[in-house]
Amino acid sequence: MGDIDDIRIAVLTDHEDAQVQAMLVDLAIAEQEHFDHPQESPEQLRARLSTTPRFTGENHILVARAADGTAIGLCWVVLFDPGTGLEAEVAELYVRPEGRGQGVSHRLMAEAMDLIRSREVTFACVWTRGDNQAALSAYLAAGFAPTEQTVLTWLPLA
Repeated sequence: MGDIDDIRIAVLTDHEDAQVQAMLVDLAIAEQEHFDHPQESPEQLRARLSTTPRFTGENHILVARAADGTAIGLCWVVLFDPGTGLEAEVAELYVRPEGRGQGVSHRLMAEAMDLIRSREVTFACVWTRGDNQAALSAYLAAGFAPTEQTVLTWLPLA
């Protein structure tokens, strides 16, 4: 490899580029060793990973209703495939104050997990504040766990 000034950055145009595919597989193999989940072989990774420019997504909003039909809680699940396999994010979980303390969030999360499992999601995440004990309880009960990853965020300045 030459000098840093000799390196150029370009948008990938050949989505069948074997070198790029090999890098994705190498990255996945190296990273999966750090996490407690089923390990994939290089062949499985090659079959699953794709740089084809596609991104598909679905929104599923699960609603908890009281006996009179009043909406008292919701769980918004986003399913998407960035080309690496179907992923999920629990985008929102909310229970109205009058519905709290009755297990509504746990029931919503159980239903969300049924959806996630039925769709054979390869990765699921949820974001919350560390001081949101009610949400943390619902997420942990649903099978989510803290990870060793550091999450950095970028927000545009006004």
